[in-house]
Amino acid sequence: MSGNDYEQCQKYFKKALGKQKEKDFAAAESFYKRALRHDPMHLDANYLLGTLYAEQRDFAQALKYLRQAAEINPRSHMIQNNLGNIYQMSGQYDKAIACYQRALSVEPNMPEVQNNLGNIYKNQDMPAEAEACYRRALLLRPDFVEVYCNLGGVLRSQKKFSEAIENYRKALDLSPAFKQAFEGLGICHAELGERDQAVASFNRYLELDPGDNSEVKLRLAQLKAGDIPQIYPAAVMLSTYEKKAQNWDADIQRPGMEFLGPRHVREMLAELQLPQARQLDVLDIGCGTGICGEYLRGYAKHLEGVDLSPHMLAQAKKKGYYNKLECVDAVGYMQDCKRSFDLIVASGVLILFGDLSPVFQAATRLLKPGGMFVFTLYRSESEAVMVRYNLHFAHSAAYVQEAAESAGLQVVLLEQEVHEYDQGAAQPGWVAALRKAG
Repeated sequence: MSGNDYEQCQKYFKKALGKQKEKDFAAAESFYKRALRHDPMHLDANYLLGTLYAEQRDFAQALKYLRQAAEINPRSHMIQNNLGNIYQMSGQYDKAIACYQRALSVEPNMPEVQNNLGNIYKNQDMPAEAEACYRRALLLRPDFVEVYCNLGGVLRSQKKFSEAIENYRKALDLSPAFKQAFEGLGICHAELGERDQAVASFNRYLELDPGDNSEVKLRLAQLKAGDIPQIYPAAVMLSTYEKKAQNWDADIQRPGMEFLGPRHVREMLAELQLPQARQLDVLDIGCGTGICGEYLRGYAKHLEGVDLSPHMLAQAKKKGYYNKLECVDAVGYMQDCKRSFDLIVASGVLILFGDLSPVFQAATRLLKPGGMFVFTLYRSESEAVMVRYNLHFAHSAAYVQEAAESAGLQVVLLEQEVHEYDQGAAQPGWVAALRKAG
């Protein structure tokens, strides 16, 4: 590298640092790239540009630059830790574990890395391994508030509720306004049948976070201590599917955990005897990884899919079934879309809506006369709308009928089915077909 390249690289690197401190991320990105054009092996420019992309959740670009930084300095435990974080956030757990282990081989006394490892093991349903990591983190840093909550969560998953409560209380001793500890306490008390303590803990959480993007309001509704929310929190849904997208297609076929929504939709379409000659305009809302796309393609001259999760859509895009894929809220898309459709399908999506009226009204708007809306739901045998144990919504037949008629849709079929299996237990569901008057 020439002296001039070195000087230009340093000039742009310093400008990038300044812009990053000012939160002008677009300018910082531009200057980091200019610095790297003069010196592609500049360690800090690669590292900081990678972390900049990570903060914007652009994992592909983050991995590109952090991997380059790791090649330049493979002994940096900080780079390995951050690279592991990106792999973890993108659901590539094996690669994340390898990075964390490399970081610990260089610097064993890193409680943050032990916590990160614990989080991966927790996400992979390996509670014993997660617990061991969290306990090692606390030995290294006894005031690590977040880890007490994480340990509480993994103990809770093993039904060690008293131990979990003890750890949540340790977190609150260190940080009395740590809202996640109140959420964890509430869940433990609810599991123990201690309703009043659960409600008090959840209400304290809401005092600390009135906006609440968590599942707390759903839990209060489940305890009959709050109104039923209209919809499942988008932030929780996005976080869930960010982790699950990579292995979703395989996971929903695991014995005892099968999700049957796509099969029920396919069978309903056959029962309705819709033409399978690529004649229809079809919309797949909450299309996820595109599991329904293969058989919908047989009906569709034009097939669109919408989903709120970019990670799920990335998997759908690889399959090549859809003419158009949009990362957007389904109801908002349906309310604004200019195209009309012969068929709208929603497999395992409306379980995230307490109030089905906005979805039904949006479907009526989009459907051509005589068009069909086919979807699955969890089934409630008692209440019109209820919050289930898994914090998703179930609906009664009477509720579906009333909401459909109010939106101008006719219930053609409403059939009882097993929506899915959870630990081998059948979960009651509906598969429905509604028609817009023609």
